[in-house]
Amino acid sequence: MKALIFGVTGYVGSAVGRALRRRQYDVHGVARSPSHHEKLKAANVTPVDCALGDGAAVRGLVADYDVVVFAAMMTWTEEVPLLEAILAGLKGGKRVFLYTSGTGVLSLPNREGEWNENCFAEDDPFPFEPTPDSVIRLRNERMVRDASGGQLRSIVIRPPLIWGNAGSIQIPRMFDSALKTGTVCYLGRGLNLYSNVHVDDLAEVYALAAEKGASAALYHAVAGEANFRSLAEAIGAATGCPARSITYAEACDLWGTGWVDLAIAVNSRTKSPRARSELGWIPRHLDVIEDIRNGSYRAMFEAREGWAATGFTYTGAHGPAN
Repeated sequence: MKALIFGVTGYVGSAVGRALRRRQYDVHGVARSPSHHEKLKAANVTPVDCALGDGAAVRGLVADYDVVVFAAMMTWTEEVPLLEAILAGLKGGKRVFLYTSGTGVLSLPNREGEWNENCFAEDDPFPFEPTPDSVIRLRNERMVRDASGGQLRSIVIRPPLIWGNAGSIQIPRMFDSALKTGTVCYLGRGLNLYSNVHVDDLAEVYALAAEKGASAALYHAVAGEANFRSLAEAIGAATGCPARSITYAEACDLWGTGWVDLAIAVNSRTKSPRARSELGWIPRHLDVIEDIRNGSYRAMFEAREGWAATGFTYTGAHGPAN
C-alpha cells in the first residue's frame, strides 16, 4: 500500500508516517523545501516534490496513492483549493483520504480561565455560534465528508491539544513564558482546557482510520484532560519557575491576540466514543502532567544547560527548537 502525506515533516505528519511505516506502508511525503529531502530519506520516507498551488499537479500526484493524509500547516482559507484538487484527483479509485481538522471548531471563548461543563462527541450538535475561523474549517470538513462515495473513503480527524515527544502547540508557548517572564503563565483562574492526546496515540487513529474507518466519518481522538493551570504548575516544577495567573490583556501582549483567542482563551472539551467503538482505538499515553514533570519535556529542558542564559526557547507546533 502506498501512502502520501502532506505535512510529513510536521509534528503530526511525521508521527502518522511512523505509524504507517510500522504497518508496512510505502510512505511518501510532499517536500515543501529541498532541505527536507535528506530528513525524509533518513526517516524512510520517499520525498515528493509538488507545488501545492498547482492544482493540476496535485490532482495528478494523489491519483498514484492508496491513502492520502492531509496534515499540512496552513491557513484554513489556503486549504480550500488544495483540498479541492486532492479530492478531484482521488475520485474514481479505491482510495482513502484523511483530513486533519481540530477540536478548536468546538471551542467556547473564555477570557477568565473558567471551567465549562460542555463536552462534545464526534457528531453531537454544537448549539453555539462558531467563531469566524471555525466556520471556514467546518466548511472544509463538510467538503471532505461530502466527497465520500463510490470507492473513495474521505474521513475527518479532529485532534484536541496534542502533546508528547516534547512537542505541542500550547505547551511549548507556556515553557516560553518562563523564558520571557521568569514565571509560567496561565490565563485567569486557569481552569479552562482543551482535552488532550499524545501525538503517537493520535497517529494510531489515522492508521486505524485508513484500515477500517467508515466512509464520511468524523473521529475525535481524546485520551484525557488537564486544565491550563495544572499544565503551568507542572512546567513550573520542571523549570523551577513559579506559575502565575495573567489577565487576557497580558496574555495577548505575551503571546499575541490571535494565538490566545485560538489556543488559550477557550474551553474545548471533547470525547471520542466513535473512534473507540468503530476503530477499536485505545490510547496508551494518558498523563501529560507526568510527561511534563518527568518525561519528554523535562528531559528536553534538562538537556539544555543554562537554558535562560543561552536563549533556548520552545516555539511552534513542531516542538523545541534552538
